[in-house]
Amino acid sequence: MLRFLLLRPVAVIMVTIGLCILGVVGARLLPVSLLPDVAIPRITVQLEYPGRSAREIEESAVRLLRNGLLQVGKLRDIRSSTRNGSASIALEFAYGVNTNLVFIEVNEKIDQMIGQLPRDLARPRVVKANISDLPVFYLSVIPGRDAEMLQLSEFARSVLKRRIEQLPEVAFADLTGLSEPEILIRPDYRRLEALNLTEQDLSRVLEENNLQLGGILLQDGHYQYAIRFSSRLQSLDDIRNLPMKAGERLINLGELATVELQASPARGSFRHNGRPALAMTIRKQADASLFALQDAFRILLDNLRKEYPELSFEVSNDQTELLTASIRNLLTSLGYGALFAFLILFLFFREWRTPALISMVVPVSLVIAFFGLYLAGISVNTISLAGLILGVGLMIDNSIIVIENIRQQLRLGLPPLEACALGADEVIRPLISSALTTCSVFLPLVFLSGLAGALFYDQAISITIALGASLLVAYVLLPVLVRLMSRRLTGKIVPEAENWLASAQTGWFARSVDWVMRYRYPFLAGVTALALGAFALLNRLPKEQFPKLTRQALELAVDWNENISLKENEARIEALLRESGGEVATSLSFAGEQQFLLEEQTPSINESRLFLYPPDGVTVEALGRHLSAWLNTGYPGAAFSATPIKNLFDQVFGQDQPDLVIRIQSLADSRTPAPEAVEPLTETLMKEGFQPAVPSVETQYAIRILQEKAILYNVPQSRIFDRLRALFNANRVVSLETGAQAIPVVLGADSPSFFKAINEAGVENDAGNRLPLSYFIEISKETGYKTITGDQTGEAYEVALGKYRPGVEAEVREWVAGQKDLGVHFTGQVFTDRNTIRELTAVFAVALALLYLILAAQFESLILPVVVLLAVPLGAAGSVAALWVSGQSLNLVSLIGITVMSGIVVNDAILKVDMIKRLRGQQYSLEEAIHGAGYRRIRPILMTTLTTVLALAPVLFSSGLGAELQWPLAWAVIGGLAVGTLSSLYVIPAIYRAVGDFRPGK
Repeated sequence: MLRFLLLRPVAVIMVTIGLCILGVVGARLLPVSLLPDVAIPRITVQLEYPGRSAREIEESAVRLLRNGLLQVGKLRDIRSSTRNGSASIALEFAYGVNTNLVFIEVNEKIDQMIGQLPRDLARPRVVKANISDLPVFYLSVIPGRDAEMLQLSEFARSVLKRRIEQLPEVAFADLTGLSEPEILIRPDYRRLEALNLTEQDLSRVLEENNLQLGGILLQDGHYQYAIRFSSRLQSLDDIRNLPMKAGERLINLGELATVELQASPARGSFRHNGRPALAMTIRKQADASLFALQDAFRILLDNLRKEYPELSFEVSNDQTELLTASIRNLLTSLGYGALFAFLILFLFFREWRTPALISMVVPVSLVIAFFGLYLAGISVNTISLAGLILGVGLMIDNSIIVIENIRQQLRLGLPPLEACALGADEVIRPLISSALTTCSVFLPLVFLSGLAGALFYDQAISITIALGASLLVAYVLLPVLVRLMSRRLTGKIVPEAENWLASAQTGWFARSVDWVMRYRYPFLAGVTALALGAFALLNRLPKEQFPKLTRQALELAVDWNENISLKENEARIEALLRESGGEVATSLSFAGEQQFLLEEQTPSINESRLFLYPPDGVTVEALGRHLSAWLNTGYPGAAFSATPIKNLFDQVFGQDQPDLVIRIQSLADSRTPAPEAVEPLTETLMKEGFQPAVPSVETQYAIRILQEKAILYNVPQSRIFDRLRALFNANRVVSLETGAQAIPVVLGADSPSFFKAINEAGVENDAGNRLPLSYFIEISKETGYKTITGDQTGEAYEVALGKYRPGVEAEVREWVAGQKDLGVHFTGQVFTDRNTIRELTAVFAVALALLYLILAAQFESLILPVVVLLAVPLGAAGSVAALWVSGQSLNLVSLIGITVMSGIVVNDAILKVDMIKRLRGQQYSLEEAIHGAGYRRIRPILMTTLTTVLALAPVLFSSGLGAELQWPLAWAVIGGLAVGTLSSLYVIPAIYRAVGDFRPGK
C-alpha cells in the first residue's frame, strides 16, 4: 500500500492539502468555550420568604422539602442552608443522570408538597446548573459624581442590559446594585384625626382607584364593541388628586399626606473602587465562540463609552484567561517543539532539510486533528486544548522515529523508494502499538466519577485524534516527502559498513551496556532499591485535586456577626479599603443583599464580599494576611475568609469547600445543638492549632400581639399588624403602573428609631378611639443561628477546619462518644481528594492491564509485555522524585504528566524490545541482538526524549496562570523521561538478558 502511495506523490499531497483545508474550516466552526458543555449534576431549590426568621422557614418549609426531595432518584447528596428571609436546598446527583428528567421530577415533588407549605410562601424556584451558567466576566458600570442612581438603574435595566443581551453570543446579563423606586405616602396624622379619618381610609381609597376590570362585549345591532374599564393610577398627580370624603366635604389625598417618589430603602449595594456602581455578570451561550463573545463585547463597550462618556465601564474577574493561557501554551508548545526538534535533528543529522520536514508535518498533523475534533463534536476548550498540547510532543516523536528509520535504510544502501517503504513499514507496527498503548493510558480517565470523568473525555478523545492524525501523516506524507527530497538527502547520508553489527559492539555506549550486562543482577537490585526509595516519597507529597495557582485577586468574605445597617456595613468596607492603602489597585465590594437572579444564596445585610486586585509587587497572600490581622484586631467577633479569587475549576469542582467539616447533630431532637454544647470541642481544636469556623449567632426582636388586650379593647389584630408595617414603611398598598415597570406605593412615615416609633405610635379601635400601640404588643429578644444547615440526616452544627491533620476524626469521635445525645459525621475536600486519588489509582491499574493486553497481542508473548511495562514504574519513580524536589503536589495535572511520561517511556521500550525480537528472528545471538537494538534505536530514543524535555523546559522558567497550570505536568514528564530513557537504554536490556538466563533461546 505504501509503495503504491510513494509512486503517487501529487495525489498524496493534494489529499493532505484537502484535509488541511477541512481542518481550517472545522477549526473556524468549532465552538470555543472555557470547559466542555457537560451537564453539572446539581439542582438547587431556592425559597424566598421575606420577613420570616431562619427558624420559621426551616420548620415550616425547608425540613418538609428536604425530606420529600430525598425520594428523588439517583440522589447522591442533599444540603440545605436556611437564613432569614430565604433558603436554598442543593441536590447532588450521580454523574450520568439525565438532568432534564431530574429537573422535572424535582418540580413534580415540590408540586406534591405545595399544599403542605405555608400559603403566603411563593412557589420554590428550581434552578438547573450548567457550565454555561458560570459568569464569563464581570462588568462594572460607574456613574459620574452627580449622577442619580435611580436614573442609572433604569438605564441599565431598559437600555444597557438589552443591548448586551442582543449580542448573539450572550445568554444572560445579571444585574445587582440597582436602586428601586417607590412612592412613599406620609400621612398627616393630625389632619387625619381632625377629619376623623384613619390610615385604613387612605389604603381603601388607593385600592379602589387602582382597579382594572375585565372588558365587556357590547352588541349594537350588527356590530360588537369591546368596552374596557380602567381606573389605574399612572402618575404622582393621579395619587395626589384622588378625592376622599371627609364628613360632608370632598378633599384630595394630597391635602392629607405627602406623596413623593424616592429610592426604596436599599438592602444591599455594590461599589467599584469605593464609588457606587452597578455590577453585571455576563454569561455565554453554550454553542457560541468565546473569542467571538470577547470581540463582540469589546466593540459594544467601545460604542457605549463613546455614546455615554459620563459613564465608566470596567471589565473584571475575566475567566477567559484560562482559555487564553491554554491556547498560548499550545502555540508555545508547538513553537518550542518545532524549534527544539529542528535543533536536535540538525545536531544528529548534520543537515537542515530533514528537520525542516518534521517542522512542517507537525502543524499539518495539528490542523488535521482539528478536523477530527469537528467530526467528533468536541469543542475548543481548556481540556481539549490540553490534550492537543500533549499530542504535539507525540506527533514529533512519531515523525522522528519514521524519518530516522528511513535514513537507516538509506545508510544500508537501499534505493530511496525501497528505503522509504521498508523504513516506514518496519516501524509502523510498533508505532501503532505505541499509539494504542498511549490511548489505553488516557482513555480510562473517562471512568473517573463525577465531572472529572466527563471533562477528561474531551482530553482522551483529543489525544486519540491527535495521535491518529500524527500516524497518518508520519506513515503516508512523510515518506513521500522524503522520497521527493531523496536526491538531496542521499548525498548527506554516510553509508553504513556492511558489518554494521561490529560497529554496534564498539564505542562508549556498547561498553556501558557490556558493563550492565556483566553485573546485571546487582544493577537491577540497585535500580529496584532506588525506585522503592522514590515511591516512599509519595507519602510526603501533598495531595490535592488541582495545583494551587497564583490568583490575581483576593476574595474577602466577611460576616460582621452584628445586627448592623447597610450604611454601617459600607462604612466598615470603606475603613477596610483605607487600611489596605496602596496594596489594592482595584476593588469590587458587595455589601448586604444582592439582586443577582442566578445567585444560589442571598447574603444578609450584615455581610460583605470583596474582590481586591493588588498592584504589581504585592502578593495576594500578603494582602490577605494584612487584612486578616486588621479584622482580627478591629472586629474580633467577625467571621471572615480571605482566599484567592475562585477560578473556573474551583466553581465547577467545588474547590472552595474546607478540608474537613465536622457535622454534629442532636440525637434527642431534630434541632441544631446549642452552641454551648459544642463549645468545649471548638476550644480543644483551637488549643491544637486549628482555626475552626463555627455557625454565626444573631440577636433578633420578636413582637407578639397580646390577643386578650386586643379583644378587650376591640382592636382587630390585622389593624395592629398593618400599623406596625406602616410604621416601618413595609405597608405596600398598591402598585403604580408606568408602562415599563410597576412602582410600589408604600403607606408609611419617617421612623426615628425602633423603640421611639413604637412608643409614639397609636392604633384606633372599632369605636374610633386612639390607643397606644405599645399597650397591645410585647417585645422580646431572641438569639438564634444566622444560618441553619441540614443534610439527609437533618440539621447539624458545622465546624469547618481549613487545614486537615491525620487523626483529627478519631479525636472528635472520641469526644462526641463522651457526650449525651450527640452524633457526628464528616465531610470536606479531604474526602473528595482521597476518592480522586483512589479512583486514579484504579484507572492506572486498568490502563496497565490494557497495556499488557495490547503488548501481548503485538509480541505474541506473555513475558515480553512484562519486560516493557517495567519501564513504567521506573519512570513513575523518576516523576515522583522530580515532583518532590520541585515542591509540587500530587494532583490531576501531575498524574496526567505521569500518564504522558508512561506513554513515551513505553513507546521507547516497545521500539527497543521490538528491534531485539526482530534481530533474534534473524538468527542473531541474544548479546548481538541487544547491542544491535541499542545501536539502531539509541538515536530515535535520545531525539524523542530531548525534544520533549527541551520543549517543556521553558515552562519551568515561565510565569503566569498558564505556566503554573503546566508546572506539575512538566516536572512529572521531565523527571520520568530522565529515568525512563535510562531504563529503556539499560534496564530493559538487562531485564531481557535476565529473562534469557531462565529461558535460553528466547
